[in-house]
Amino acid sequence: MDFTLIITVALAAAIIVIVLVLVAIIVYQRWRIGEKNAALGRFIQENIELLDKLNKKHS
Repeated sequence: MDFTLIITVALAAAIIVIVLVLVAIIVYQRWRIGEKNAALGRFIQENIELLDKLNKKHS
């Protein structure tokens, strides 16, 4: 086999692996951000409910 062909195939395989790893990292980070946003939304909603209870108590 020609040496340049081996190098070309190896570099192409390495680039494909790098792209797949980057895509996996992006998907994972988006999933984590989504979970954190959901938790933050629940936290804010709970605080609003507690604030409403306090306002009703003092009214």
